[in-house]
Amino acid sequence: MAGAHAVFAVTSGIALLEEETPSSYSEAMLSKDNKKWRAAAQAEFNGCVKMNTWVLVKRTDLPKDTNIIPVKWVFKIKTDENGVVTKYKARITPKGFKQKHGIDYFDVFANTGKYKSLRAVLSIAARNDLELRQLDVPQAFTQAPLDEDVYMEMPEGFEIDGMVCHLKKSLYGLKQSSRNWYLLCSKFIVDVLGFHATVSDPCLFHKLSRTGQLMLLFLFVDDMQVAFKKQDETEWNEAHSMLRDRFNITDLGESRFMLGMRITRDRIARTIKLDQELYITKALERFGLSACKTTPTPGVQNSSQMKPSANNSEFIKSDSTLLVREGDKSSQQPIDVLLYQEKVGTLLYAAISTRPDISFTVNRLAQRMLAPTVADGKACDHVFRHLAGTKTLGLLFGRRTSNNEETDEAHVCAYADADWGSDPIDRKSVTGWVAMLNGDPVSWASKKQKVVAQSSCESELYAEAAAMNELKWLSGLLKELGIHMKSAPILYGDNQSAQALTINGVKSERTKHIDIKYRFTTDEVTKGNIKLKWVSTNEQLADILTKSLPIQVHERLRQQLCVRCDDSA
Repeated sequence: MAGAHAVFAVTSGIALLEEETPSSYSEAMLSKDNKKWRAAAQAEFNGCVKMNTWVLVKRTDLPKDTNIIPVKWVFKIKTDENGVVTKYKARITPKGFKQKHGIDYFDVFANTGKYKSLRAVLSIAARNDLELRQLDVPQAFTQAPLDEDVYMEMPEGFEIDGMVCHLKKSLYGLKQSSRNWYLLCSKFIVDVLGFHATVSDPCLFHKLSRTGQLMLLFLFVDDMQVAFKKQDETEWNEAHSMLRDRFNITDLGESRFMLGMRITRDRIARTIKLDQELYITKALERFGLSACKTTPTPGVQNSSQMKPSANNSEFIKSDSTLLVREGDKSSQQPIDVLLYQEKVGTLLYAAISTRPDISFTVNRLAQRMLAPTVADGKACDHVFRHLAGTKTLGLLFGRRTSNNEETDEAHVCAYADADWGSDPIDRKSVTGWVAMLNGDPVSWASKKQKVVAQSSCESELYAEAAAMNELKWLSGLLKELGIHMKSAPILYGDNQSAQALTINGVKSERTKHIDIKYRFTTDEVTKGNIKLKWVSTNEQLADILTKSLPIQVHERLRQQLCVRCDDSA
């Protein structure tokens, strides 16, 4: 792609990329920013040499059947939370899909930090006024040794005739690299720094400081978020020095931007806001939608919620994301699968990170990944148009905390709901739930149920079971961190029959078909581990995760989950 350098424009105070970064080394060297890319590539190569990442061997000295993995350059422009360019980055990346199991890799599983754990950390930090620091580990994988014999071509632009690389350290792209890095880093955090990995999330580490205060360290591959009390800053600095000496970490200071999410803090109000305004802005630009007309909701109401048209032959059918007129064959024509998948993948990241309000619609779109149609493409763009008008929306942590309140106790609750038989094809229901820590949304889900519920009550029971699993996870995490709960977690539902069955047990002939694995909900309530409370449908937050709603209802529920990043706390 000629002229593939990064061109920046400023929109609403945010600098954004108008073109993609280079996709190859030759493309980078032909771009207008070739000097910056060449410097970035040289820095990456020098760093690998300094870390003794490989030793050069003659190709002719290797057996003819040796698997020599090809390599590519990956380029990226890094920005801060305002979209201002901070670094041109190049990375040497072996094509790991060319590796052969049992020869140049074996075990590959690696723990990766959960987003809900990060949100829980932010909620705890906001409530208890903890310091938040962010660390980055440059060339993290190159610090983890390889146990297997792995050979790689020399990176483009740095070739030496007849020579290949015998890797001694891991590199991004190798199948086992993430595992090797996690094992190395977590062992240091536990054995040297004295933290403990939680069972709930092995990438969330905790310990009590010398003053008896909670210290947290969240590891997401090569990024770290650290939380501690101001009075323990000296102790943290000691741990920071050990991390720096061992892994050459970069201290990014106060947490402001991580994984495409902006972190904005108000220390006086004790709130932390998390949003993806920059991510959404770049996505709209990438797909040519930056000047699109906005929409008030991410989806359109189901046909069951709509009045039939005067002409019955034109009655609107629903695919749960877009209303399509019967007989409109053009709407069912196939579209570019890869482009559709890229768009939905972009939406999925927003839905799982900071935008629970679009989760239902995005979940529906994701079910059409293999054979998308024109109607699906329009529904996908409809969500982007909604994001264009609401890109400043995000999550707010600490909003339930008064300025003078500081306590080790926590309140945990969840809202669970179901939309019975809503899928027009297989008649399966949709489960929606959102789990709250001290009033802050830390996890949520919108999923199609795996079985066909034979009644609305049954579908609600399945939703209850899913939400209870999440409540058990969240309460278990807090217990590991030594944070006491004021009372047993509360599960709010709007179906009285489902709650009655849960409390009294599933016994009647009409309900005996319900799978036994859902009976644990009755046990949890009977033991007092979880409390059930009825809530009216108007106050059911999870309703937004089960169906497309009218504008007024959608906005009312959304306001209880998300806030604008320019709103006051």
